[in-house]
Amino acid sequence: MRARYYCSACMRSRDHAGDEEGTLACAGCGRPYAARFAGVAGAGGVERCAFCGNRTFFLQKDFDQRLGCLFMAVSLGLALFAGWKYGWIWFTPVLLATVVVDWIVAARVRPVTICYRCDAEYRDVPTNPRHRGYDPHIAERYAARKTVRRMR
Repeated sequence: MRARYYCSACMRSRDHAGDEEGTLACAGCGRPYAARFAGVAGAGGVERCAFCGNRTFFLQKDFDQRLGCLFMAVSLGLALFAGWKYGWIWFTPVLLATVVVDWIVAARVRPVTICYRCDAEYRDVPTNPRHRGYDPHIAERYAARKTVRRMR
């Protein structure tokens, strides 16, 4: 199991291999935080967060969203270029081809389990069948204390 913790003070991330326990310190600001990996993940996936103890998680594809947006922009550019250069009849088939490529990539990318409360990410663990995609109604419960993950 690999876990990534985001410091709530400075938003710096730190990766853990699942063997560090006890009180640790953020590399950026020095703020202490606790990590307890014993009993976090079972055969059915992640059951509780190693950093905050929360039991509510969501699943998300482990793919950089910036790269996905870049892929969409390039595919639209290719479709516009094909339509302009070879005739507008080719606009839709080029877009459909990029949709097929996107489906293939999405099928191969594994999901990552993310804690609603502290945004800790868990990789290389089995997917818990109780965890679903992001739900804004559940996230609203943790909005007052939640750290906001930033794309880096």
